[in-house]
Amino acid sequence: MDDRVSRWLLLSGDRFTVATGILFAMAVVVLIPLFSQFAIRNLTPLVYLASALIGGNITLITLVVAINQVILSQELESPGSLRDEIDQTSDYRQAALDQPAPPTDPADFLQQLLQQTQERAGSLTEFLPDSTSESDTHLIDELPEECAQISEELGTGSDKLSSVIVPLLGIEYATYIHECHQLESAYEGNEDEQLLSTLDGLSADLKNLDIARQYFTTAFMKEELAKLSRSLLYVGVLAISLPVALLLQLTTFPTAFAPLPIVFVFTLLTVLVGLVPLALLIAFILRVATVAQHIASITPFMT
Repeated sequence: MDDRVSRWLLLSGDRFTVATGILFAMAVVVLIPLFSQFAIRNLTPLVYLASALIGGNITLITLVVAINQVILSQELESPGSLRDEIDQTSDYRQAALDQPAPPTDPADFLQQLLQQTQERAGSLTEFLPDSTSESDTHLIDELPEECAQISEELGTGSDKLSSVIVPLLGIEYATYIHECHQLESAYEGNEDEQLLSTLDGLSADLKNLDIARQYFTTAFMKEELAKLSRSLLYVGVLAISLPVALLLQLTTFPTAFAPLPIVFVFTLLTVLVGLVPLALLIAFILRVATVAQHIASITPFMT
């Protein structure tokens, strides 16, 4: 994910812009045979094309909307379950920052949690002896730099949830927590309570970051699927009606006669609009699948 182009394509890029690029690529491939000859002399392939676009788009839109409804049904809970979820989320937010009124905005909350983690990791140099191992250096040098870099990236995107989710995906939570536990075991016999307390707090901060990543990612993926369903319904009106209109028009022409030039233009427009739902689906699912791959395992395991 170091390549900026692939990162933009899979994660940070606006989905409608990505869908436009995918649509352009598909249109170029599909329309090359159509542009090779500017007169359509056989109507039978166009009938098959219109029929395929009608059936394919109806199936695609119905399937995506059905999946979205299944996800939505999981959110329909009883008042007691909702109260428990709200209380647990509030308790987590309070415990993560240990403040009277922690911020409710995801970006602000994560900014403060990252700053807290960065300060704890940086303070380890005060308590650790001069002879540090590779894992010590990993925690002291690399973790604060990662936290500072992620803080700069938070909230810079146009979409509120994606702008806080994407920067959090690259942290090796399990590795850092494992190194904290290794240091705690190595210095457990010492009487340096500040060191052990700092390591314990740093481990808790990393766990809280991972919990926040999982929590916001769940909300983000629901939002993405809802946005995809709504967009497909919008474009589905034209993506289905245009092939139907083309099919009806083609039935009025005898196969022995070449259609008027307007049929050529109508066919181009039908193909372009008919491919829009597929382009949208690919653009959104690329990001959802990439995010799902990053959160496939949770702390303390890593894949």
